[in-house]
Amino acid sequence: MNAATPPVGERPVMSRGDRVALGATAAVAALVAVGAAVGGVMSVVQALRDDPLTLHGFPLVNARTPEFTEPFGQVSEAWYESAALTVTGLPTAARWPFAAQSAVTALAVVGVSLALLWLALRVLRNRPFGRSMTAALVASAVLIIVGGTVSQLLGAAGNAAVVDHLGTDITGGADTARPEGYEGLMTFALDLSLAPVGVGLALAVVALAFQIGARLQRDTEGLV
Repeated sequence: MNAATPPVGERPVMSRGDRVALGATAAVAALVAVGAAVGGVMSVVQALRDDPLTLHGFPLVNARTPEFTEPFGQVSEAWYESAALTVTGLPTAARWPFAAQSAVTALAVVGVSLALLWLALRVLRNRPFGRSMTAALVASAVLIIVGGTVSQLLGAAGNAAVVDHLGTDITGGADTARPEGYEGLMTFALDLSLAPVGVGLALAVVALAFQIGARLQRDTEGLV
């Protein structure tokens, strides 16, 4: 004898597997938020206190061809694009951009992780839609756009401050005695990626969808 199928209103909305997956997602999001916060604080302290301080990603001008590529005829051109520096006696003014870059990046990761945690908890309660969820998604979108863009600007400003501190002798450029110029660091370089803007706009669209879903949910509840 087959058991009777329960009415639609009495059927569970989520299976046990769904709840386990959502619980795991919430736990991972919480761990990521905590890890990003701790890592951000440590990076800020490191940027402000470490001496010497090791920094990466300084773009080069007129970089020389790597010697190990010269025997390979298939390689028509080769060059280094950036350098890492370990600098002693770096002034505080040149450290602040790197500290701010770490803080902004960590804040963006924490914000998005907390929004994901909140979403998972609301879905577990069968209440995925609501003003608080929409606000969290919008805030996350803003954090991704602003944080991703500002962090790149701060990194470029920090590199420029370090180069300025080291003096003009470390910068590369043209040289009348050498047609190929001389190797050195760029005084300022910014290779701005628009990926954070795209991700943030996509998340903003998701927030709009949640806002519409909340409105439909209220209308449906009013009909019951």
